[in-house]
Amino acid sequence: MKLHFSWFTPTNGDGERIGLKKPEREPNLNYIVEVARASERAGFDGILIPVGTPFLDSWMVGSAVVHHTSTIRPLIAIRPGFIAPSLSAKMAATLDRFSGGRIDINIVTGGSPSELGQDGDFLPHDKRYERTEDFMEVLWKLWEEEKTDYEGPYFSLKDAQLVPRNIQSKIPAYFGGSSDAGKEAAARYGDVYLQWGEDAREVAEQIEDVRSRAGKYGRTLEFGIRIHVIVRDTEKEAWEAADKLVSDIDPSVELRMSEYYREADSVAQQRMNRLLQGDYRFGKHKWAGIGRVRKGAGTAVVGNPEQVREGLQEYIDIGVTHFILSGFPHLEEAERVGQLLLPQFRNQRVGNVSLA
Repeated sequence: MKLHFSWFTPTNGDGERIGLKKPEREPNLNYIVEVARASERAGFDGILIPVGTPFLDSWMVGSAVVHHTSTIRPLIAIRPGFIAPSLSAKMAATLDRFSGGRIDINIVTGGSPSELGQDGDFLPHDKRYERTEDFMEVLWKLWEEEKTDYEGPYFSLKDAQLVPRNIQSKIPAYFGGSSDAGKEAAARYGDVYLQWGEDAREVAEQIEDVRSRAGKYGRTLEFGIRIHVIVRDTEKEAWEAADKLVSDIDPSVELRMSEYYREADSVAQQRMNRLLQGDYRFGKHKWAGIGRVRKGAGTAVVGNPEQVREGLQEYIDIGVTHFILSGFPHLEEAERVGQLLLPQFRNQRVGNVSLA
């Protein structure tokens, strides 16, 4: 067992405050590379590159990261069905070779009909997950077989072969999804089941559910959490930073996000939305204020280094070994987290297993 810590690439802008009409820092190539390099220096194992309408193209950003770093693993988010799986397999294999075998993929089926519709995707929720499973079946066949024929509900192949081949025999896949369809797809094809930072008891329930589903297929998964961190030398400074982060939210941005939340058919997003009440605090040192204006991962662990470690330890105690962290702005916070938080987990032991 090993703990894995990854950072995040802010490909839709960055800054000390969120919820503005225009980000304080635009997501240009130089800034993205700077964040990736800072993350590598800070000691992160990987860096997530998001996918979606508001973001830069994840494959192109992944290529930039690969060519400007040497050890960090880009976790490239992709949407099944937007590009044919055979072409996606070739793109992944090419970048796997360029990187020396250090890429992962994050399968994002999508949870907003309006956003997906902007790209011409109008499949209903459960059908999207059926397509995801068909997509992954094609990837697996291309990775495992020299030549393959395949006839599925969404994709077909005839005498297909993957050239070039991956360096990694099978590129690790991170999967999210809290619906039955999402958890079933993760159980069948995922390597890491990824959740957003909810209350640890609810996370534990989903872990047990997915673990049981995976067992039906003779598979074993690892488990991850995607969450923000606001860590400072003192608790007071950390909460001051949290307050500053949401101190200048534009009302039109918050209204637009509220409308997005109402139409989204993502069960995981609906679970996140339930945390948007009261003072947004829950669990050990956790806060949902970021979710006011950020879809997806909208929670953070807030406090001094020991408190943030305690907040993450809640997840480790229930079986989580992968963390994808982020903080605003991502450049300075990568360095800060590398100094104040990551050392808290070095040489940690769980039972007789070292989580170095």
